Amino acid sequence: MRYEFPVIHSIDDIERFRAEGLIHKSFGRWARDNGTIVYDYTYMTDDVFPRIGENAFAPYARELRGLTFDAETGALLSRPYHKFFNAGEREETLPQNLDFGAAHAVLEKLDGSMIHVFLAPGGNLAFATRSGVTAFSDAAFDWFKDADASGAGRTAVRRLCEDGYTPIFEWTSPSNIVVIEHVEPRLTLTAVRHRESGRYLDMPDLLHHARSMRVAAVGSFDPVAEWPSFAERVFGETDGEGYVLRFADGHMLKVKNARYARIHKLKSRLVQEKDVVELALGGGLDDILPHLPEAERAALSAYRDALMDAIGRVARRVEETVAAGRLALGAEDARLGQKRFWLEHATPLGADLAGVAMLVWNARESALDAVSGLVAKNTGTGPRFDALANRLGLPRWGYSFAGDL
Repeated sequence: MRYEFPVIHSIDDIERFRAEGLIHKSFGRWARDNGTIVYDYTYMTDDVFPRIGENAFAPYARELRGLTFDAETGALLSRPYHKFFNAGEREETLPQNLDFGAAHAVLEKLDGSMIHVFLAPGGNLAFATRSGVTAFSDAAFDWFKDADASGAGRTAVRRLCEDGYTPIFEWTSPSNIVVIEHVEPRLTLTAVRHRESGRYLDMPDLLHHARSMRVAAVGSFDPVAEWPSFAERVFGETDGEGYVLRFADGHMLKVKNARYARIHKLKSRLVQEKDVVELALGGGLDDILPHLPEAERAALSAYRDALMDAIGRVARRVEETVAAGRLALGAEDARLGQKRFWLEHATPLGADLAGVAMLVWNARESALDAVSGLVAKNTGTGPRFDALANRLGLPRWGYSFAGDL
């Protein structure tokens, strides 16, 4: 867990790794309508985030979860949370490898959507999720503007951004339920991060900025005296989601309670292949893997990796089809070209992938996102997924958890 956060000035600090083949295919680079470029990962496997020290890109990979740049100048605009893991999920977060004697804060882990704020090209404040400006972030910004009648909060946020920092919030509301139901909307300041160095401000500074912004600050608790009693207490709790341990150097780990993890319920779902696929595509396996015996954890990880590799192969087939169509029909009238692409290129892919190809042709989705979406939409019933998996050549899940439930 201990490493220096990389200094990032511009988009070149990321793109220099592409020629070396170190940027995993899970990482997407998207141009947004507000003149920004956003990096984020689309799925999670063991090799998406290399171990620190494995290669030069490893610490940068952990920054690609909403990292935002100016599309024209390449300047860094926003640096939300780095990727950090659950206790026990990786060797670096095993309790025996953690120094609880080092200064750290125990923070409430909120169950909502992470919102980071920056100055968009043109100078306007932008509220964004990892994916960029979305309906969730717009709702959070609208609430903030209504609550900040005097404008003092927005002035404080803007000043932080101008000073080179990224304010990071959690947006919770009755209409944005992940697991826990919220009675009223709320924007909570959970971190303030220096954009270029990646340094996190400490709790006294965080509390000061929360007061200036007129928002709540994340709840904090006594440090961990010793792990066994802390873990026993957390895993026995039935309220909330759990905690984030943030050390003085900014490194963190998540500790989720038993209610949130819902281990037994999740394991019962793992009996059915369609549900394993849904969890793998939606990132739900991250919460359960650290709690499983080694054999089960290895089986799930191997299947998830094989599934994503197969989806990647199908996506490349779609990309090649679209590229061939553009080469053949590039000079066509737009409407005629689209019709010919459908008839001559998309349709031969078959009923499943023809629609996917059209989404990519019209630049509505990337091939990887479109194929992943197709698979996810077919996890409603076992027979439906079974038929699609056979048609696309997806790997099959053969492990049974029935014996230990």
